[in-house]
Amino acid sequence: MANTSDMDVVTEARRLAKLSTDLKLKLPTGVVPADVTKTADTTQGQLDDIDATRRSMRGKVNGKNANILKLKENIKRIRLGVKAEYGEDSDEYEKVGGTRSSERKKPVHKKPAAGA
Repeated sequence: MANTSDMDVVTEARRLAKLSTDLKLKLPTGVVPADVTKTADTTQGQLDDIDATRRSMRGKVNGKNANILKLKENIKRIRLGVKAEYGEDSDEYEKVGGTRSSERKKPVHKKPAAGA
């Protein structure tokens, strides 16, 4: 949706252009109600185009995000399948991005401090 303040400007410009024409107001040099209306119409078209582009982009981004989630799930499943088939310490598991169990850091248990 277009910025509210942008829409407000377009609406106000149209209103003032119509009002100045209806009341035959004397306007500053160079300000022509028909030109103001034409510019407002052009701006409205641009705002509509921007909104359509944003909606289109939102759909594409949502589709991409859904596909990324599917790919992440497939990666997990591939690694789990290789781990189940070849073992967690196999070369095959390492080749598909898993960390071999023999390469994992062993947990270190701290001894309690003396006098505690």
